[in-house]
Amino acid sequence: MESTVESGCRENSGGPLIVVADDELSILQYIEQVLQVANYRVVTATTVEEAWKIVQRQQAEIDLVLTDIVMPGSIDGQGLAKRIHQLDPALPVVFITGALSEIDDRTAMMVEKQLLLRKPFFPQQLIAFVGAQLHRESSSGIAR
Repeated sequence: MESTVESGCRENSGGPLIVVADDELSILQYIEQVLQVANYRVVTATTVEEAWKIVQRQQAEIDLVLTDIVMPGSIDGQGLAKRIHQLDPALPVVFITGALSEIDDRTAMMVEKQLLLRKPFFPQQLIAFVGAQLHRESSSGIAR
């Protein structure tokens, strides 16, 4: 499993580092490709556990975590976000999902705060979403 995490790392030209977690490999590869073309460095994970290990190992380098809400295992994307915020409250975590048939209170809050991107999305939507999150963090004045 550790080698899988390592093989997910794709270094690029020094742009912001984004951890992407999604259990659907085709979506993960799509997101990775789109973000790399936009000059982001990307580390991918297919499970919450992989993503958590990456965050623990590379916390100081990571600029953003993008995770699917619905993930297999005992912890979902929201559980990952909770863990990350306990480790580093300044590390931004945002969500993607294609599984919203009904909106609960937590999901409504994520939509309202623009922390959620619904699948399917076009490359331009993903790039704009990620760019907005990074800009929001850099303009908030929170030092990482």
